[in-house]
Amino acid sequence: MLSRVADSVFWMARYLERTDNLLRLLRTDYIASQDELLDYNWQLLADSFGSDRPEQKIKVGNYRQALHHLLLSRPHECSVFTNIVRVRENARSVQDYITKELWQALNDYYHHILEPRTEDLIMNNDPVTALDFLLRDSIIFYGTLDVTMNRGEGYTFLNLGKYMERCLQNLEIVEFKRKQMVKAEVETVHWKYLLYALSGYEFHTKYYKNALNAKEVIHQVLFNTQFPHSISYSLEQMLRYFQRLADFSQLQHFQEIEGLLQKLIQSMNTYQQEYNISVIEKLIPDIRQQFNHLNARLAMVYFGYS
Repeated sequence: MLSRVADSVFWMARYLERTDNLLRLLRTDYIASQDELLDYNWQLLADSFGSDRPEQKIKVGNYRQALHHLLLSRPHECSVFTNIVRVRENARSVQDYITKELWQALNDYYHHILEPRTEDLIMNNDPVTALDFLLRDSIIFYGTLDVTMNRGEGYTFLNLGKYMERCLQNLEIVEFKRKQMVKAEVETVHWKYLLYALSGYEFHTKYYKNALNAKEVIHQVLFNTQFPHSISYSLEQMLRYFQRLADFSQLQHFQEIEGLLQKLIQSMNTYQQEYNISVIEKLIPDIRQQFNHLNARLAMVYFGYS
């Protein structure tokens, strides 16, 4: 597979996973703001998941402004709309390497977010309906991917992108929830909505049995290899998919990236062995830095970045 094609399918998956995670967080926290978190800080949300560029930062006065900025703003480089455009552009450039069904699913997603009804629901009516509508398109994409894509290199790079982005978004969401808790009177509520945002609340009640507590929530989100949104699970999947590239890679390049993935897995195992709730203060910047290095090396040796 050409490096530019591998790069496009890799980033197509990353932008889609980023979109899916943001949609779930927005849906969960909007519901929380209408229910248990009546003093919800929408400015913190907009700042945490918006662009770092000063000219793209905005002051939000209410939840509708924050949702519009993060969902539909066309100038905003981190909005859901912008991410979907990027997914579609990457898919368009590699149409010969993805199925027509997958292209159709992405095209439908793009047109759905452009529909006037979507903006009307967010700005004037029930945002949850719009968010559910868009989340359904994410589910359709992932289902179409699994059912129609052949298990060649394209599928491998799609999954590498998906699981890398899932890890990074997991770190961002955990860090955001910790910021929310600085002035919180009842932290348990925030941990509950963290699980909802990662589609993990039902899993938690079945696996851990105890009353909800921070240590077990963080264990699930970071280390539980049975939970498909945990960092440890996602790293295992990245290594499994990457090892499929052994026959298509230069040996030294393959060994380098495999070694970086194994180092990340070992780091997570070490943090788990010494695990207590305060370990996340050290874990988040360390694991993020390792992922950034992995991403840079992957881009250089597999995607031809200089």
